[in-house]
Amino acid sequence: MKHKVVAGIRIKNEEWIIDRTLDSLKRFCDTVVIYDDQSTDNTEKICRSYDFVDWRSGPPRDPYAWHAGQQATDLFKFVKDHDPDYILMLDADEIPTPSVIEFFNSINEDINLWRTRMINLEDDSHYRIDSYRTRFGANINWDPFSENAWRKYTLMKYNKDFQYTYEPLKVGLGSFGPFHPAPNNVPSPHMQTEDFYILHYGRTSPRYRSGKKQQFLAKNDEITGVGTYEARLAHHLACSGLGDDTPPTLVKCKDEWFWK
Repeated sequence: MKHKVVAGIRIKNEEWIIDRTLDSLKRFCDTVVIYDDQSTDNTEKICRSYDFVDWRSGPPRDPYAWHAGQQATDLFKFVKDHDPDYILMLDADEIPTPSVIEFFNSINEDINLWRTRMINLEDDSHYRIDSYRTRFGANINWDPFSENAWRKYTLMKYNKDFQYTYEPLKVGLGSFGPFHPAPNNVPSPHMQTEDFYILHYGRTSPRYRSGKKQQFLAKNDEITGVGTYEARLAHHLACSGLGDDTPPTLVKCKDEWFWK
């Protein structure tokens, strides 16, 4: 690679996927900084087995007291210590497609921030394209290639002379700001790319499939005053698309989206 690429990942209890993510990132990243949020499984042991991982432990906190903006700030500080040319910001269950290597080989160096298409996987080889409205009034669209599909600002060119910030610091779940997960003030120009995608495996995780993630989100909503636990759990379960009332329409992923 002609550019030094450093990835930053916030993580908690991701032993089910992190080796797969790191095996992919080692093909083109010089370093991956892992910022751990008090994992209790084998996440740390797995990550430390990779020579190119810089493991950092975050401070103890209440699991329902989210300080997303501060965590993002802390991770960014550790990433920039590696003097990168480019910073790739991912979750542990997000894996770029192999075409990212060719993208870097011919990258437009005038662009400061890249927005990438996110593809929610339903299993190891399929994604959904159906859409519906839940009984609670939420509009759900799983088609990653629709007009308003999910995208994130996952890649930025780093300028050591620029003062990046996540302020005002977001408290709670969700995005950090307008360019999530990048800092809030990355200067233009920005651009969207279709030269590579990010595959999101979150829906295939045991925690998601068992309903434990939805239970966590419902409890968080209750604590923050969004609604009762029972009501919010019903909402999150309906939005997850796992019920018999929302049978999925699946499309097979292209073989070239996966690392060999």
